[in-house]
Amino acid sequence: MKEEVLEILTDHGTLIEPDAVDFILLQKDPKAFIKDFLNKREALPLVLSLKDFRTTESVLSYAPEGSKVEEIGDDEISENEPLEDISEESPKPENDHGSPDIVEEQTLLTSKAAATPIMTKKSGAIILTDITGNSTCEGKIDNFARYFKDRYVSLSRIVRQWQRMRSAVPINKALKKEEEVKVIGMISDINKTKNDHTIITIEDASGKMDALILKSSPCSSISLVQDEVIGIIGQTKKSKGGFKDNDMMLFPDEIVKPDIPVNRSPRRASEDIEALFISDVHVGSKHFLDKEWDRFMDWLADDDNVSKIKYMIIAGDVVDGIGVYPNQKEELTIPNLMEQYTELGRLLEKVPEHIEMIIQPGNHDAVRPAEPQPAFDDDIKSRFNADLNIRFVGNPCYMTLEGVNVLSYHGRSVDDLIGDVPQLTYQTPILAMKEMLKRRHMAITYGGKTPIAPEDKDYMIINPVPDIFVTGHVHGSGVDTYRGVKLISASAWQSQTPFQSIHNFHPDPAKVVCVNLMTGSHKILDFTTPE
Repeated sequence: MKEEVLEILTDHGTLIEPDAVDFILLQKDPKAFIKDFLNKREALPLVLSLKDFRTTESVLSYAPEGSKVEEIGDDEISENEPLEDISEESPKPENDHGSPDIVEEQTLLTSKAAATPIMTKKSGAIILTDITGNSTCEGKIDNFARYFKDRYVSLSRIVRQWQRMRSAVPINKALKKEEEVKVIGMISDINKTKNDHTIITIEDASGKMDALILKSSPCSSISLVQDEVIGIIGQTKKSKGGFKDNDMMLFPDEIVKPDIPVNRSPRRASEDIEALFISDVHVGSKHFLDKEWDRFMDWLADDDNVSKIKYMIIAGDVVDGIGVYPNQKEELTIPNLMEQYTELGRLLEKVPEHIEMIIQPGNHDAVRPAEPQPAFDDDIKSRFNADLNIRFVGNPCYMTLEGVNVLSYHGRSVDDLIGDVPQLTYQTPILAMKEMLKRRHMAITYGGKTPIAPEDKDYMIINPVPDIFVTGHVHGSGVDTYRGVKLISASAWQSQTPFQSIHNFHPDPAKVVCVNLMTGSHKILDFTTPE
């Protein structure tokens, strides 16, 4: 029976502690119990412990062996149940701010590979979610259906955790009569009227409806993009004034996004350990900042500087690539793609061996362009010295570093956000990251500049809430905090390119963000000029 329970957990992609396994085996029907528990939980801890079962309202009461066990659970929810029924499950308790009460942040591991900690020697890094080796995308219609269903179900459940959205109803029920309603839907269309009002169309599994946001409404100042999932509180009325006569229309009073809980407490490492964050090395480009890179390597060679540093995250575009943009060949010093990776491997040989490098691809790298992107293949990995302390991961990648949750994403979707959200520019990457967190998604608009692979599961959803969120891509640099999440825009190692000059974009290169995982404090190291 124990092996069968562990197989169920492995298939679900969930880790578990031994005493929690013992608890499950004490139940009347361990297999039915764990299936019921997993189906009813929208998210799970990084590792299930005994406490997770003893505090839930949906378990069989714990009892010593041989004693009577009584069932105290609520109604079972089948994983095949329609979305409108799933949407009415009981949400988690909330705190006094009306924010979801997530004292111990929870996560749902997304693959069998993630179910077992993948660790290098003496590493405190655990890779939690990564598309590498887990892609199911075949480009079929079914892939798209499952992808958007997973996105809707996952994000709608997060929206429902907010206190004011607990009583949301399916769209088909909201359309039945004129009254105040709460609905959760995915935006399928956004249009402006001739009088500058906004009409959005939202959908769930039960149907779709139009919502008219008057230009005088406070909701008109909220940025909305296609394919995001939102909650709406408002009044349904028969539409008048030539919008869609005789159709029921929703007039929003409030729009609720998934967002981040207001007063969450970030995790901290138990030891005084630091991590470095960089991005966009662009080896092979004639604009690669070799002198600045050498200063960085010289700094790493000083034991006094790096005694606490255990990790270095490199968030994509590690080489400049080949044929990424028109006439790129004219801007390359290394015209051969694999030789670019060989040179990168040579440059990284100066990194002290006690620092574990975690490297992911970006849109310039030799992996599939569609996100999520897998880690580099063996041919590329072979270009690096086998003695180097390197972990190759996908993009995005969710990991823990000494117990601190880190979400690393190259950040190509910033291109789409800048086009969709008026206040964003390439000079304000941190603001774009905040927009991702508000939507709890890294690449919300499908079919834009960012190619998205329709996997059966949406790996671009931000769940659980990370303690550190890092992106690159825009060659800017900066650090900020949003509702307890440390935001890092990782700097590049490439000077201004002709393309950037034409668009009047000024990069902020050769900066390294160093974060203390125990205190949460950070410092920005500048290697642009000699000491």
